[in-house]
Amino acid sequence: MVNRPGEAGLAAARALAAARPDGRLIGAVAVPRLLSRAIEAHAGPLLARLDFLAVVAEEPLVLVGQTGTLDDLDAFRALGRQAVLGTPPHGSAAHLAALALGGSLSFDMLAFASAPAARQAVLAGNIACALLALPEAIAALRDGRLSGLALAQPRRSELLPEVPTFAEQGIPLQLAAHRGLAVPAGIDGAVLSPLVAALKAVVVDPDFAAQAQAEGFVPRFIGQAAWEPMLRRMLAELGERWTQDPWTARHD
Repeated sequence: MVNRPGEAGLAAARALAAARPDGRLIGAVAVPRLLSRAIEAHAGPLLARLDFLAVVAEEPLVLVGQTGTLDDLDAFRALGRQAVLGTPPHGSAAHLAALALGGSLSFDMLAFASAPAARQAVLAGNIACALLALPEAIAALRDGRLSGLALAQPRRSELLPEVPTFAEQGIPLQLAAHRGLAVPAGIDGAVLSPLVAALKAVVVDPDFAAQAQAEGFVPRFIGQAAWEPMLRRMLAELGERWTQDPWTARHD
């Protein structure tokens, strides 16, 4: 295994796209962050040189506040414009969701360099709340240091059944981060079939389910036939949004 950090996944994507299409190199990808970063860097054509095999995990997004200070969405509403909502970096799933949330709630938004930094700012009482991927908040939610105000899901999560959805509270916000695998484009289907079968088996494996329960993600298999059209739609939507209302400062 090789860790290729940098540019929110673009460095690894470039290495993957440049590899021989023989099935020997497989990359882990995070969406929508990879897509938003590709748009920011004018690297959209790079994504066409990859085949996105399958999603294996979904990360719900949760709005959290410091326990005892901000325990529900009504309390957040009552703060009005004095509320500051923290997020992970620009273009992350949580940041994009927070931008959409701005049409329904009043707050000032602050994007942090990382999700742990945004979480710590809430725990320290420096900001009112943060919108985070659930794995970044699950430990503090379970030990009572953070309160779950709302989930950006169509229904409540078995991981935190007591946390209501935004939809239950009159806000139609639904967005999640996905983790999956990609390969260089052009690999023979016969080479990929055993890998796809293995991914399907992993998602229903009891050990993987136990890991998901502990870490706050949802095992979910979405195959290439469904995932790639989803990615194309998301890339087009983000591209249009970048032109009309960019989520971070443009340098072009």
